[in-house]
Amino acid sequence: LLREGGRQLGEVVATAVNLLNPEVVVIGGDMAGAFDLYTAGVRESVYARSNPIATRELTFMAQLHGDSSGLVGCAAMAIESLSDPQ
Repeated sequence: LLREGGRQLGEVVATAVNLLNPEVVVIGGDMAGAFDLYTAGVRESVYARSNPIATRELTFMAQLHGDSSGLVGCAAMAIESLSDPQ
């Protein structure tokens, strides 16, 4: 069931990977505890449905900051934006 749920999420994530070409996909929430099984299904769908160039360097990670992940990510983006010389 975990792997099938991962496959279904992977179908949606594949669209985002094709559009945004991210370096990392972070799996969080309740599924972070079953990361290996769940992510195997996500990877299966993403690699099957995405452009190979977009997935060449793609990494899947479990969330690190728990409930404050969104806040930490926003802060990191703001700091990166302010420190960019351009």
